[in-house]
Amino acid sequence: MSFITAFGDRVFIGAGDLIRTFRIGNESVPELFISWSELNPDRIQKPDFEAEKDLKAVDKKVILCLAHSNVLFAHGRRLVAVGTNEKQIHVFEYFVDTNGVIVKSEHIVTSVVPKAPTAIVFDKEDAYVVVGDRSGDVHRFSVLNGSAIEMAGAISMILDVAFSPDGKRLLMADRDEKVRAMRYPSTYVIDAYCLGHTEYVKTLAIQDNDSVWSAGGDKNLYNWSIFDCSKPRRVVDLSEFDAPIRKISINLQYKKIAVVFEKKENVAIVDIEQEPAKTRALPITNETQCLDIASSGQFFITLGKSTITLIDLTCMKQHTIAIDDELISALTTTEDAVDNLFKNVTHNNQQEYEKRKAEKFEQLEQKRRKLNSKPASSS
Repeated sequence: MSFITAFGDRVFIGAGDLIRTFRIGNESVPELFISWSELNPDRIQKPDFEAEKDLKAVDKKVILCLAHSNVLFAHGRRLVAVGTNEKQIHVFEYFVDTNGVIVKSEHIVTSVVPKAPTAIVFDKEDAYVVVGDRSGDVHRFSVLNGSAIEMAGAISMILDVAFSPDGKRLLMADRDEKVRAMRYPSTYVIDAYCLGHTEYVKTLAIQDNDSVWSAGGDKNLYNWSIFDCSKPRRVVDLSEFDAPIRKISINLQYKKIAVVFEKKENVAIVDIEQEPAKTRALPITNETQCLDIASSGQFFITLGKSTITLIDLTCMKQHTIAIDDELISALTTTEDAVDNLFKNVTHNNQQEYEKRKAEKFEQLEQKRRKLNSKPASSS
């Protein structure tokens, strides 16, 4: 899997086991952010789960989700969090000088999740990272010491998590076609369900405290009121691109949403200031497939199988960032953790259930017969 995120002019890429970073406006090749050999073993927290859910042994570390902090701390301190296939959440801090150059990066803490992470986000104060996982649970991890608590649960895989700008609502998108809006940190209070998607919901983009956009397998872009989700405010039909939606990113300054599709090189730029919304298809130069997209300043930043491209919203011109062979190899060879999010509707779960039920009853009946056939013990 491969991801891109941005904070100001600083951009981070996670691909395979690589974490690279560059600055918008700097023509140098993205540089190594931190090496896994720099992890401090004393800062890897032991899990509170059962022993069999301890650290997972893998042949190769793979990044499954990536997030940047929201706040610029004193002295230029910022945070980056990644989740890996080892069921680990790593938090790093880095410091920049007055010119925006990274002068120090360091591992802060590592926490362990019960299942493989699928989505990650910092809360408003950057005191916690909130993580959704493959089993449908959402946990919160302290940036300070890695302590964890379960925040919410669902019966379906969590595909994205996001916060409202005021930090008072946590939103979850899942494989069961819904978006859930919950109070934070009192996530047992559910404000609303956004119900209207006909396939999985893969990605969220927050416009304001009462406006969230969602998209996924049904090829539509939906806009919802966080406080009243009885029906979508707006629906933008993107079926002309003939592919499920992989990721959306919103640029609030220019009031546009960029849409990346599964196995497509096109990016759709949706002008949400217009009604109906106007959509423009933008093929990414020298690219065969877009993997992720982020927004910063006047740019959308696309991550492809072999390119990183800046889309300048003032003129819609593209600028390609030079990348090295190692990063290209990671982008080209890394596959998604789950290659198909559509449900197998042709699979007869009821038939399997009845078969297992009959087998279970037969096993119980055999045990009963054995017990009845034993001679009674003499007194």
